[in-house]
Amino acid sequence: MTAAQKKLRDLRERQSRERGRMAELSLVDGLTDEQRAELDTIEKGTPDLERQLRAATVAVEDEEREQRQSSIEHPDGELRERIELRSRASLTEFLLCAARGRLPGGAEAELQAAAGVQGIPLELWDVPVERRDITPAPGTVGVNLDPIRPAVFANSIAPRLGIDMPRVMSGTYATGTITTSQGADAKAKSAAIAGTAGAITITTATPKRISARLELTLEDIAAVGQANFEAILRENLSLALSDELDDQAINGDGNAPNLTGVFQRLTDPSAPGAGVATFDTFVAAFAGGIDGLWANTIKEVAVVAGVETYGLSARTFRDAAGQDLGDKAFADYAMEMYGGWWTNKRMPAKANHVQQAILYRKGRSMAGGSGAMRTAVCPHWNEVSIDDIYSGSAKGERYFTMHVLLGDVILVQPDAYAQVAFRVST
Repeated sequence: MTAAQKKLRDLRERQSRERGRMAELSLVDGLTDEQRAELDTIEKGTPDLERQLRAATVAVEDEEREQRQSSIEHPDGELRERIELRSRASLTEFLLCAARGRLPGGAEAELQAAAGVQGIPLELWDVPVERRDITPAPGTVGVNLDPIRPAVFANSIAPRLGIDMPRVMSGTYATGTITTSQGADAKAKSAAIAGTAGAITITTATPKRISARLELTLEDIAAVGQANFEAILRENLSLALSDELDDQAINGDGNAPNLTGVFQRLTDPSAPGAGVATFDTFVAAFAGGIDGLWANTIKEVAVVAGVETYGLSARTFRDAAGQDLGDKAFADYAMEMYGGWWTNKRMPAKANHVQQAILYRKGRSMAGGSGAMRTAVCPHWNEVSIDDIYSGSAKGERYFTMHVLLGDVILVQPDAYAQVAFRVST
């Protein structure tokens, strides 16, 4: 355990002790002067303790990011060899080989063998594409590409909701979670404890396909040049696939060929009250996410809302008629106080004036080290396949239809998530 993780653990233990002590003192009918002083000390120190907890959490997260970056910058020998192989392999070469009806060779064939696939290994997108100046075709001006960092599965929703995307081998993906724990009880001397049968629930996911179509002409390839075309191809394909994945991960209804998305896994909440959501309505939604298991503080509760809901929060203030309670909109307040409040264009539109949102209790995923837990997964089979490259050959066109195999979103720890709803209009 690192110093930062130890500090975070100690602060959480202190917070637990102080909360327990405050609960004890609250049950005392007549407090002594010493007890009152102790209670006052705990109450006065609570804001500072919360600030220290937030700072310690950030420190642990920064430390973990540095560790991950260090492992990337200083990999072991085997990983260095794999990274070097990825950097030499070219998406363009895979496409050209498919267009010419031959198998890849060189670095591309080696990467296929290392990944154990026959198509395009998805790990090819793990290598950032360098900045290049593209030599234009005659009659055009030069184009200077911004750095392109395409990653098919680095979409806007999955990482922030703790959805891991493991690469899996051929076969049905399965994950198990203990859903019935062993029993424990205090017993008198020589008293026997009765055994309790535990239970493990297994959830499986079979491959489903997300496809994208890439259309090129021979003139394009000749005018731009194969090496310089690489960045454009990777960006085009990654954006096309990840855009659909983002939608499926949230809204997939599970009916073939759609994935089962997060909303399909959650239970519909009760309809909100008749009035449009107020400042206190938003606060109550976050406060309702505290369960003492997956979220112990309000900083461990995050919500991704629909665009209209977020827009409402940005113009919702606490002020009431005749009262000046502050000039801060809830959207700004949430950025300071909670574990996350953001929107995404793929969130469902409102229905009957109500818009749905996803609440994520991320306390366990923030724990770091051995305390961190996987809460959700969306497996993918490590391959991009290609077909239909001949239908436009008479016109000098190539249609590359790409296919990626994905599994349903599985909530490994469903209690870490909840569906909430806000009334945004009347």
